[in-house]
Amino acid sequence: MESVPVLMYHHVLPEGGFITTPVEIFRKQMEMLVEEGYRTLSLEEFYRFKKGELSVKKGVVITFDDGWRDNYYYAYPILKELNLRAIIFVVTEWVEKASQTYLPFRPLSHNLAKERIKEKPAEVVLNWKELEQMGDLMDIQSHTHSHRDFYFGKKYSWEEEFALSRQILKKRGFNPSALCWPRGNYSPELVEMGKNYFNSFWTTRRGINLPNSNLTEIRRIGIKNRVKWLSKRLKIYRHPLLGGFYSFIKRK
Repeated sequence: MESVPVLMYHHVLPEGGFITTPVEIFRKQMEMLVEEGYRTLSLEEFYRFKKGELSVKKGVVITFDDGWRDNYYYAYPILKELNLRAIIFVVTEWVEKASQTYLPFRPLSHNLAKERIKEKPAEVVLNWKELEQMGDLMDIQSHTHSHRDFYFGKKYSWEEEFALSRQILKKRGFNPSALCWPRGNYSPELVEMGKNYFNSFWTTRRGINLPNSNLTEIRRIGIKNRVKWLSKRLKIYRHPLLGGFYSFIKRK
């Protein structure tokens, strides 16, 4: 029995930085997955694996958080070229605002992109048209409605975060069943509330994912900008005992 590692990306840009993978490194990491025989799972395939309905060797899930527009311009073409699946967790309020007008894409660093959301989100955040195009390879899922940043003047309750993000994604023709917690912050109470809207909950905690039907705490691996590092970590996290022990000592 193998674990399925889940990779966590944010930005893919020409230059690396905070939660940002350089395009060249991202390509090499994706090529490594292909060369080493990994199978990228769709969300539905991951669910089947978790339920014990799908046996998979060298399975891996690729995820992107927030819905940055650079994912469309830099990551998506590489995934398409290599025929790799992924999941993208989008902040629906940001996407709604970004879709109100068209502006040329600006490849900004994370901190600058966050500042740009407040004034010109269309430059840095994905719009619905781009997400529809990406839907051939990527499952579009929820990262809440506001990311708990409240950039646009209204504060939302957690119930609203769940309900609005799900409602908007469904209206746009997607099938929202997964929620990724903003900044990885959550509680047992929030998980119970979220179960009224979503089937699975994705964390920023490193660890293994076994076919045990538990979808309340999907573990992920934050990516570093090294190819050999990723290759070694995948070998560790595919192994239930080794991956579990490694995660434990890393929490120390």
